[in-house]
Amino acid sequence: MASIAGLSKLGLPRLSSSMDPEDARVIRNYLYQMQEQLQYVLTNIDTENLAEGLRSRLEGE
Repeated sequence: MASIAGLSKLGLPRLSSSMDPEDARVIRNYLYQMQEQLQYVLTNIDTENLAEGLRSRLEGE
């Protein structure tokens, strides 16, 4: 099963101080949303959420 242990340790990239503050805000918001979505997927994925073919391959059937 996937682990999210290291996900919270990911930091935002440093944005240039010459970047427009509104652009920086939009980029930060987008990155936070992506991190939340990734954390949700990794937390909620299990064999019930997999296609039958992939589930069979992973289970070795």
